Amino acid sequence: SAIGAALAGWHGTAMLCYVTPKEHLGLPNANDVREGLIAYKIAAHAADIARHRPGARDRDDELSRARYAFDWNKQFDLSLDPERAREYHDETLPADIYKQAEFCSMCGPKHCPMQTKITDEDLVGLEEVFKAQALENQSVRL
Repeated sequence: SAIGAALAGWHGTAMLCYVTPKEHLGLPNANDVREGLIAYKIAAHAADIARHRPGARDRDDELSRARYAFDWNKQFDLSLDPERAREYHDETLPADIYKQAEFCSMCGPKHCPMQTKITDEDLVGLEEVFKAQALENQSVRL
């Protein structure tokens, strides 16, 4: 139902009402309500991004910067479900020292692709090269 909610939001609906995973199967408990709320929070956020609402991507962009900087606590705080984000992280890397680690549990410290630090200036320069190439390819086709 959250996918439908995201599409409804994208098309301009004014209000989304969450649905629990147990809808029409049983009475929801507190965790079912929590899961439904988080799913709809994500759906509403996706709809805001799809509608290009001003500021909708700010949180995502900040979260991406926190990921790049391995700022785990900021990642948790910025996530749409901070409690679950901490829970998932601590399931694999429970010690407090891993809150400052510059790697995650997927690749570990030896194979982390994020270890190659690229500066913002490098990215802007690379973006300019890609734009120039795209314009060049467009003019060749015309």
